[in-house]
Amino acid sequence: MDPIKVFLNDSEMPKKWYNLAADLPTPMLPPLTPDGQPLNPQMLEAVFPGNLIEQEISSQRWIDIPPQVASILHRWRPSPLRRAIYLEQYLKTPAKIYYKDESISPSGSHKTNTSVAQAWYNKQAGIKKLTTETGAGQWGTALAFACHILGLECKIYIYASPLTRSPCAR
Repeated sequence: MDPIKVFLNDSEMPKKWYNLAADLPTPMLPPLTPDGQPLNPQMLEAVFPGNLIEQEISSQRWIDIPPQVASILHRWRPSPLRRAIYLEQYLKTPAKIYYKDESISPSGSHKTNTSVAQAWYNKQAGIKKLTTETGAGQWGTALAFACHILGLECKIYIYASPLTRSPCAR
């Protein structure tokens, strides 16, 4: 029987992030402002530190993962791969389908992987407090965890629409 769990060695932990933009056949269109004009990097400076904007607009294929970020991520990464054998059977496919098991992440989600990097880059830029909104709570949990690890203050706002509130909360 083929293995249904694949574990990477610690030495196989990635040292660089892959930037998909480098391999697109045509460059992505820039985000647009409310009046339909292209958003330029300077407009983002009110919300994001320059080191994150630099990555956002980068066309480099590989971006080094700072050792401090890798050290934090190493607490739960590399994530194991699991084979989706029941999905394969249901689809009646000869293909082998795998998915990453992020349940060992502190927030139980892949979102912790990016929240740690984003919080770290903000701290490097001198930011002392991060604020975000979250819907179901995964992003808020991930960012709160990252801020705690890095010694940043964090404020989370959660949105609950009248349609998603429990009847008891009305």
